Amino acid sequence: MMRSLKIGHWVALVSLAALVASCGSTRESAWDTSAGSVQLDDAARAQVAQLMAAAEAAYANRGDQAQAKAAIDAWTKAAEIDPTNVEALNELTHAIYFYADCHLRFDEDNPDLYKNMHEEGIKAGERALSAMSPAFAEKMAAGERVEDAISVLNASAVPALYWRSSNMGRWAILESFATLLSYKDEIREIMEFCLANNSDYFYSGPNRYFGVFYAKAPGFAGGDMKKAAAFFNTAIDAYPDYFGTRILMAEEWAVKEDNRPLFEELVNYVLKGDPNVIPELVPESICEQRKAKKLMAEIDDTF
Repeated sequence: MMRSLKIGHWVALVSLAALVASCGSTRESAWDTSAGSVQLDDAARAQVAQLMAAAEAAYANRGDQAQAKAAIDAWTKAAEIDPTNVEALNELTHAIYFYADCHLRFDEDNPDLYKNMHEEGIKAGERALSAMSPAFAEKMAAGERVEDAISVLNASAVPALYWRSSNMGRWAILESFATLLSYKDEIREIMEFCLANNSDYFYSGPNRYFGVFYAKAPGFAGGDMKKAAAFFNTAIDAYPDYFGTRILMAEEWAVKEDNRPLFEELVNYVLKGDPNVIPELVPESICEQRKAKKLMAEIDDTF
């Protein structure tokens, strides 16, 4: 009964959103065709190098909110001085996603800051793509759809595309359901590019994304719970100790299927896991454990 009610609720939401999709929020993009014209002197290059080192040092301690923000500020400043610095911009869009997802999302008193930070992450990703491919930037400035313009990119663009889309997905959800509906096809097509060019990126991130996509969408809009499970399981099999995949499968698949035993299995795996098992991801693992505690605290309201 619960499952049918949830599906009915999805149908109602999507039907309503289809009527108001044209009212979904728009945002100002950050495609930049002028980055290549910047020339740096020795002093500026030295300053950028110092900022890059400072950002890396701060990000190593990103589990601390102030250090995560310090890394963002340093990479932001480096990219302002040198807008052609793809490394700084790639790191920035990723760092913004982490900062929003693992710090700001837990601040229930300031939801707009959480949403707006993800929008800043989108812009950083767009600036990264502009810096790495003037041809892509020109297509976007001319009004082409992102999905069409990506034909000029290659696998080196996957990090910027992935984190831009990850930030965009969260921003759109927080903005409105109509906004999410208006961007879902763009995000899906970009993630298909990522899946085709580097399916293993960030612990099987593109597979994880399609697990969410096929679970979240109702059947008539492309949803498919079998496909969702297959993508989630592909990501889990590849990186069993990347906790984020299990949390998303619990939230998006187990809840929709009204499968409390699986939900508990997935969440408890994270709760009982060693956050040090992937040394380079300790802050992310601790963040996912924090999410897991909240999910278990609310389980009786969920099922």
